[in-house]
Amino acid sequence: MKTLIVPAQQSYNNVVRVAVNNNFNCTEAEYKQLAEYVIENPDRFFFVNCNIKTPGLLTLNKHPYQAVITVNPDLVVRESEIARLYELDRRNVAFTRVKYIPESTPIVDLIKELSEDGYPVVITAQRFNGKRNLLRYSSTDHYEFSCNRYRLNEQALKKVHSLADSTPGVYVCDRKGLGCRGCGLCAKLTVGRDLPITSLNMSSSGICKFNCVDCYAKTMQHFLSRIGMPLIKYDVIKKNSKQSGRTEHIKRNKAALQLV
Repeated sequence: MKTLIVPAQQSYNNVVRVAVNNNFNCTEAEYKQLAEYVIENPDRFFFVNCNIKTPGLLTLNKHPYQAVITVNPDLVVRESEIARLYELDRRNVAFTRVKYIPESTPIVDLIKELSEDGYPVVITAQRFNGKRNLLRYSSTDHYEFSCNRYRLNEQALKKVHSLADSTPGVYVCDRKGLGCRGCGLCAKLTVGRDLPITSLNMSSSGICKFNCVDCYAKTMQHFLSRIGMPLIKYDVIKKNSKQSGRTEHIKRNKAALQLV
């Protein structure tokens, strides 16, 4: 059943990314719950977060919500999965998200292909929890260990920035390393201006069914499970650590730039 709701054309003061710590599975229960949030929060703009492998992905075409689509969630490019993107109504695609690892020609080619086809692309630099997965997909030549994760080193980051700067409609998530407040892409690519960004993980979505490589959300959920804590705080619109700038990595970058 199609959701009978159209977001009002008005001035928003907040952008809500839905399914940050799980996945929007495009089920009727999720569409119904999201519609309730839209009605109750006319001053907020809601958009959803989807894995390209989401079984019900194409039902987005029947609803008015924009989505950010992660097109290579497993760090590999599969043409059968990319083909699903092209079946979506362009109006439903806020932007595409491409996970980046160094020296991957298929990923670079994918970024350029999406750019040529007019899709906004946000590059997310893949981080690794440990050397096992890092060495499976890349090399320590491109990474350094910082704040409990392997992150792209300065030289590798320069290549990412150069790729984005030389390719139309391509951006780098959190390019300055200052968190969402220093980035603003989620708002700029949805409502067209820089607004505060918050998160909503709906109970109708549940725990994400996918297990992407060293997913930050899943890593935290595994930790919370070990200490007997709830895995996700559902049905609350709030800023997470990255959105509020609370992570140690963000604090270090701010200090380096003398912003704190």
